[in-house]
Amino acid sequence: MEREMYYADKFYPKNSELLIKFFNQFCKVKEIKNTNSNFGLILPHAGYVYSGKTALYAICKALDFGKPERIIIFGTNHTGIAGNICSLWPRGKWNTPFGYVGIDEELNNYLLKNEIFEENYKAHILEHSIEVLLPILKYYFGSFKFVPIIYNYQSYENTIKIVELLKKIDLKNTLLVASSDFNHYESHEITLRKDEKLIEKILERNIEGIYSLRKSISACGIGPMSVLTMYFDNVKLVYHTTSAEYSKDYTFTVGYASFVLW
Repeated sequence: MEREMYYADKFYPKNSELLIKFFNQFCKVKEIKNTNSNFGLILPHAGYVYSGKTALYAICKALDFGKPERIIIFGTNHTGIAGNICSLWPRGKWNTPFGYVGIDEELNNYLLKNEIFEENYKAHILEHSIEVLLPILKYYFGSFKFVPIIYNYQSYENTIKIVELLKKIDLKNTLLVASSDFNHYESHEITLRKDEKLIEKILERNIEGIYSLRKSISACGIGPMSVLTMYFDNVKLVYHTTSAEYSKDYTFTVGYASFVLW
């Protein structure tokens, strides 16, 4: 089954030339060799004019790790459409302004044997947290197999289950991505202050600490971020800002932060 670009010309330009022009402001494409290791990224998923810079700065760092054969993206659920802990788009391909990305059906079939995962196309159709990152990844990393996962019911206990399962899989040549914005709809100063508390817990790899902030910070992808933070041994902050950097509205902002993990 094919998933078309639902949010093109809403969150990002559908025109590939316009996208490349935007990308080149922050990260030049370069030749990269295949990698035998795995690595991770935490990236924001807002409209590119707001969060693209933050994401692209981290992409530039990730290019140093090499070209992955597979990319797994953990998105969050903004639609409320879900049945299980994690929803998979199990087969087919997703479209981007740079062409289609094929689904890693072999890995998905393995994941679906576990009670954590469900096959659920509807959960993905209107969800933007994965789609928004795919054109960036496609442009810089070229061809790869793709595993789109929406982490629906985010909890410390479920994160442990997901990470334990991932640790059993040979994920060499794999890039894992967590999609999340940070604090929402407060002033620039408050958002930065709240974000910094969450960033501190991520850098400490303190998963319980990350979840302890859920009621005080409205970051939408606590679950995806916690999965990568627990899975990898090392994490580095690349860039942190708010939407005010572009909008100049310092009273009503969203926070964005990007990280590399290995």
